[in-house]
Amino acid sequence: MSLEPIYLRFENTSPPHRKFYEVEVELSLFYPKRLVRRWGRIGCRRPRSLRRVISDPDELARQVELIARLREQHGYQTVAEVRSLVIASSAA
Repeated sequence: MSLEPIYLRFENTSPPHRKFYEVEVELSLFYPKRLVRRWGRIGCRRPRSLRRVISDPDELARQVELIARLREQHGYQTVAEVRSLVIASSAA
C-alpha cells in the first residue's frame, strides 16, 4: 500500500505576477486514467488546461512526480495536496 497524489496545487507569488499550476488525476474505476494540468494567473476566470490519458499506473505516478519536481525548480511552492491510498496488486 502507498499514498499516491491525486491533486497538487502549486503557487508562485513572486513579482511580477501571481500564478498557479494544478495537477489532478481524474479518478475512475478502471485504467486508463486522465492526468489533468491547469495553469494561469491566480484569480483568472479560465485557466489553460491540458488532459492526457495514461494507461500505465507507474507512468502516471512518474509524470506526477516529474511535474512536481519541475514546478519546484521554477520557484513554485506546494499549497495543496490530496493523496489517495493505492493498494499494489501483485500477479501470482
